[in-house]
Amino acid sequence: MDSTVRSTLPGTGTEASARRRWAFLIDRRLDRYPTGGERYARLVLAVLATVVIYYEQYTLGAVSTLVSQQLGMSFLFLTTGLAVANLLGAFGSLAAGLADRLGRANIVVYGMLVVGAVTAFAVTQVQDKWTFMILSTIVAIMEGMLLVATPALVRDFSPQMGRARAMGFWNVAPPAGSLLASAVAALTLGSLVSWQSQFRIAGIAGIVVALIALVWMKELNPALRDQAAVSEEDRELLEARAARGEVNVDLAHPWRQLLKVDVVVPAVGFSIALLFYYTIVGFAPVLFTTVWGFDLAEANSVIAWAWAFNVLLSLTYGALVDRFLVRKPWILGGALLCIAMQIVLITLVGGKPSYLTLAIIMAVLATSWAGFAVPWYAAFTETVEARNPALTATGLAIWAWIIRVVVFLSFLIVPHVVTSANTLVAAEPYVAEAERLQAAGQAIPPDLAAKLGEIQQAAAVTGDQWRLWMWIAVVCAVGLAATVPLLRGRWSVQKARADLAEHERRRAEELAALGG
Repeated sequence: MDSTVRSTLPGTGTEASARRRWAFLIDRRLDRYPTGGERYARLVLAVLATVVIYYEQYTLGAVSTLVSQQLGMSFLFLTTGLAVANLLGAFGSLAAGLADRLGRANIVVYGMLVVGAVTAFAVTQVQDKWTFMILSTIVAIMEGMLLVATPALVRDFSPQMGRARAMGFWNVAPPAGSLLASAVAALTLGSLVSWQSQFRIAGIAGIVVALIALVWMKELNPALRDQAAVSEEDRELLEARAARGEVNVDLAHPWRQLLKVDVVVPAVGFSIALLFYYTIVGFAPVLFTTVWGFDLAEANSVIAWAWAFNVLLSLTYGALVDRFLVRKPWILGGALLCIAMQIVLITLVGGKPSYLTLAIIMAVLATSWAGFAVPWYAAFTETVEARNPALTATGLAIWAWIIRVVVFLSFLIVPHVVTSANTLVAAEPYVAEAERLQAAGQAIPPDLAAKLGEIQQAAAVTGDQWRLWMWIAVVCAVGLAATVPLLRGRWSVQKARADLAEHERRRAEELAALGG
């Protein structure tokens, strides 16, 4: 056959070469279990992607007061809009359960490109509050999918003996995203002024990381990821099973398989325990400016310190948890510290704590969140694996759906508990006008005087209202402690070590049988 004719046939010549050259855009499968430096590099990329996703998601929290004022959003409108966005994002998380069938990496890569583009180029052009909320909802749906796919990738590349360390890296993402949002706002709001600048910076960062992931992000092929690895030494056994076609996978009725008490109830307990965390992420500037009189830059600076300590513990804490092979005692200890620090913060409401005092308390509180989250993620994914390792993404989708429904309810309820915030968030223009009139020696008009009276009344009750919300958060943290026994895994280090020794014995026997 003539070479010219041959080159135009499907699957031959230049067309086949072109398809192979661009195959990396879709086909991201690894046919071997990565170890050593390669495994850590793939974990780091998944974590980096998650950090940027959270950065984009949390940018609004850093400039919520500016957005509210410039787009004419009341505190009630803002919280209700965010609640609806999180509710719809919950269903995006459920859709991401398909990652067990379709894979994880492409969801992350192309979802990040969409979120980055909308954040950088669409949100920054918004002129009214309704368009802003519609775009925020679209982003929330996409992020709901992404934040199921990324922890699924982390689980795939981390055997159980290193799971807490890997999940500690992944847990860096939410506080690191918040830290980025707060730090960038604290550093640039003075010069760039506009809230649009913060979304533009976040969106461009998202696009850059998405392009890196487009080239480098990979995932295990289904035969490998559908098995549970206890240690890196299991790699040879996992690959041998996959090569011989001996991986039995049950993907029928995935929701029915995982909608069980030991999966659902701990996910609820974990989600409600973070009630005050959601409050800080979404409304830290509102809380710190209305209760303790901080300005926007100071509020973001305090929160930046909190997230910095959370990141530091997340990076180091997982190795300690993995060393002892147990999860439950660490989860319980973190929950108790969270309860204690929230009570300490409650005692400061109505007082005049210094910047340093609040920074230290928030740093310890943020540390407690990492203290129970890192071992909880490890325990939860291992609980799902115990039921069906092939349905890890489905289990994470259940958790993500629950946590977003809890966020939806919290955002819906908080403005009805802290009713004063609606008045105080919108107070600045009225106070500024009154100060201008007084400086000019002019009388304050009756309507402005009435508004100032409303502001004073709101300021008088806001401390009590925030205190009530914080007590609700304390009760929710107690709920986490109550659900710890439902998770799989040991309380005793000695028994956990005995389980590991038995696993190693069985692995050696199976490898010997496969070799024979």
